[in-house]
Order: sequence, then C-alpha cells, then structure tokens
Amino acid sequence: MKLLLLGATGRTGKHILERGLSKGHQIVALARDPADLNPRDGLTIVPGTPLNADCLAAAGQGCDAILVALNNPRTSDAPWARPVTTEKILTKVARNIMALGDRRVVFLSAAGVGDSFEFAPWFMRFMIRRTNLRHAYADHNGVEQVFRDAGTRWTLVRAMGLSNADRPKTLIVGTATTPKPGMIVRRSAVADFMLDCAENDSHLQGTPVISER
Repeated sequence: MKLLLLGATGRTGKHILERGLSKGHQIVALARDPADLNPRDGLTIVPGTPLNADCLAAAGQGCDAILVALNNPRTSDAPWARPVTTEKILTKVARNIMALGDRRVVFLSAAGVGDSFEFAPWFMRFMIRRTNLRHAYADHNGVEQVFRDAGTRWTLVRAMGLSNADRPKTLIVGTATTPKPGMIVRRSAVADFMLDCAENDSHLQGTPVISER
C-alpha cells in the first residue's frame, strides 16, 4: 500500500514508519523538518505541515490510507506538562483530512475520549479534568466529532497509556469495558494495530480501545 503518515518523527510514528517499510509499504511522510527523517528506499519525505490544507492534499495524492500519530505539543514529554498551545491542532488536521474527500483514515486517539471517559479509572478522569491533559482531550474529542459528522472510512484508535517497552505482551482489543483493558500498551503494538486497520479495512467507523497485559 501507499500510506501517508502524519507524525512520522514522533515516538509512535517512528514505529509505524519502521514497521510499515519492513512490510513493503510505500510511506509518504509529511514532515515540518525533513532533516529529522533518514531517507531510504520506500520512504518519500514531503516538507510541510498537515495544518496547511494544500500541503496535506499534495502529500496525500495517490495514497491508499492516511495514518495519523500526531501529538499535542507540550513543554516536556510528561502527559500533564503545559501545552505549547491550546489551539485544537488535531481537530484542524482532522478537518483538513475530511476536505480531501472519502479517504481511509486511522487516527491515534486515547482511552478516555468520547464515551469511554465515564469508564476510565477514577485517577485518569481526575487527570483529564483537573490537569493540562484537559487541553489534549478537548482536542481529541474535537477530532472524534469531526469524523463522526463526516461518516467516512475512519478508525479512531483509543490507546491506553503509551509505553516505550520492548517486551512483548498480549494485545487486548475491545471497548472501554469489554474485555477489561490493561493500563498500558507498547507504542510498537499500537503501530502494528494501526497498520493492520489500514491493511484490512478493519474497525471501520470504530473506536477500539487497545491495551496489553
């Protein structure tokens, strides 16, 4: 497949890039700073930002699917760190994607977004309501509304806490309650799941919660 990857230089996006190339996919990476990516066979690096609708449209030409692993920029890697901006960046990207027409989109979201909030552990709900996480979650909720209103071929992957661990575990795919999710999921496992969704057209208009045990 030919895949447009947004967020290729991020901690999860790097896994999607590596795994996608290893499976023989052609990857188009739209990157604000192309120097952050190493040129190689199968990878096309396009300078630009998905916040610019024209850049996104040009990069997405001929692509079979769009995989989004973007993050809300923060002053540190801590999830509750102060945001660089409270602008709903991901929501704007989602709108720009929808402007391209009917595209297959797999978008990295988070557990606690949308109707999964009420089933999240109490401390997660506290963090979402009372810390800087509320800005990121407001943005993710905006993304979900954009896609639900559009009714196209999207999947929003609600990942539990993201881990950089390497040790394989058992992937759990379900809802916020069934089966009961674990607390974390490896970024590499998220990458594999997102690629699988694109390859097999699985979880169409779905919001699977993924975790590991």
